[in-house]
Amino acid sequence: MKKIIIVEDETIISFGYRLQLERMGFDVIGTARSSEEAEDLLSQDRPDLIIMDIYLKGDKNGLELAQEIQAKDPIPVLFLTASTKPEVVQAINDLKDCQYLSKPINSDSLEDMLQRFARASN
Repeated sequence: MKKIIIVEDETIISFGYRLQLERMGFDVIGTARSSEEAEDLLSQDRPDLIIMDIYLKGDKNGLELAQEIQAKDPIPVLFLTASTKPEVVQAINDLKDCQYLSKPINSDSLEDMLQRFARASN
């Protein structure tokens, strides 16, 4: 697993994730701030993993977007979210091949989770 798309509405946070991921050897093939931008990216290239926030700019939140994406193509999604509401956690758990990490994200937990995704995809 190498190609990743980041879907995060906060530009500075997205940039920080991109730097971390590239240092870990991943290829960030695009970033999006809204569900619409994410859909445009996905129409151009298929990532091995999508890293996504729950709350996005645009018509859809991250959960809705992930449900639509997975209905077409089972791309794994790692949600990075500050929300620990039980209904959000349950919605993530109901999606196939989706996990989450609570913000703030530290490099070690992000790297551990990415390694778990990589092992699952092999």
